[in-house]
Amino acid sequence: MAQNRSVDEYLVALMDSTTPLDPVEIPSINASHLSHLAEDVVATLPIPKFDNSAVDGYAILKEDIHGSGPWTFLVGGDTAAGAAPVRINNGKAIRVMTGGPIPPTDKELVVVPVELTNAPADHSLPDEITINQLPARSNNIRLKGEHLQPGDVAVSAGTPLDAGTIAAVISVGAPTVSAHPDPKVVVVTTGDELVKDNPWGIPNSNGPMLIAELKRLGVVNPQHVHSDDNPEALEQTFDKVAEEFDLIITVGGISAGAFDVVKAVGTKAGGFEFLTLAMKPGKPQGHGHWNGTKVVCLPGNPVAAWVSFNLFVVPVLKRLGGGKRVASISELPLVWLSSARALGAREGMVFAVPVTIDWATRTAHSVEHRSHMVGALAGSDGLALVTNPIAEGEHVQVLLRQI
Repeated sequence: MAQNRSVDEYLVALMDSTTPLDPVEIPSINASHLSHLAEDVVATLPIPKFDNSAVDGYAILKEDIHGSGPWTFLVGGDTAAGAAPVRINNGKAIRVMTGGPIPPTDKELVVVPVELTNAPADHSLPDEITINQLPARSNNIRLKGEHLQPGDVAVSAGTPLDAGTIAAVISVGAPTVSAHPDPKVVVVTTGDELVKDNPWGIPNSNGPMLIAELKRLGVVNPQHVHSDDNPEALEQTFDKVAEEFDLIITVGGISAGAFDVVKAVGTKAGGFEFLTLAMKPGKPQGHGHWNGTKVVCLPGNPVAAWVSFNLFVVPVLKRLGGGKRVASISELPLVWLSSARALGAREGMVFAVPVTIDWATRTAHSVEHRSHMVGALAGSDGLALVTNPIAEGEHVQVLLRQI
């Protein structure tokens, strides 16, 4: 068993053993940010789809502007967004709403914002309009295809299907996309001490905690099952869940105890790696495959499990969904914040400290705790990753909880 591997080395091992799920065709409106595009999305529609107004205002012909103004025009029509364009003649102004098509003409147009006119306050359409001044820098017209033309790559493969991507692919005429699907995830907790009718037991907080984290990340209907410290029972559980889920997260049973059932079962089956990291909490870790399904094994102490989930499981989830290969802590979403208290460190170790963040002062707040002190997790916004001693007020690197 490898000893005191670095966090970065373990991330590399996890990424090298995690393969994105096979692409499927997904309706664009049903996409999720845990899914990533498997292929480029090519525009079939231009953006904008037609020449349209960037403001609520009045379209006029530039050649009708003489002298220093103000200028008064007869109003020759009205165009709402989604309405057909209205033709324009010299000496006329056409009211046009934001996104509405501008009048068709070979002549140069300008759309004057309504606030530069004497338009009625009740938004009624006047018979004539006085323009007090012209827009300073722009004609306020969005030209057809100025952003994207048919045939252009609108969104590249590997992009998460987040809200912005959904807007983009629908706008360019892609009702479906080829994407790696959302992973289906199960949390398997272990330990006789977590059985409800055991008078010497403890509450099973790890399972509900990780289910809540998975839901926060957008995993659909994550499941939690529990197995006692019986190797045969755990093998049967693994056999069952491996048929249905893309990722199995185990919690507990991977340290050096006599009843560490996950370690025993994984070692017997082969294809698993159990190791210790130069990290606290979360020193014991493990991963492998069961009947082709990826398994990530977390330690059983609640704080250690939460730390490990945010550092290791989240990148695996995103990789299964087609996300990038993360080979270092430095590739995770990190910020530098002032620490509200002194934080100790030991050479060669990463100390992961749950923190709440005061963004107004850019300060990371934490409490003194040990890995079993689950109260330290309440309201946490991220993890301070401490590799050198930090004095109160000095800056510390913080991993933000990912979404």
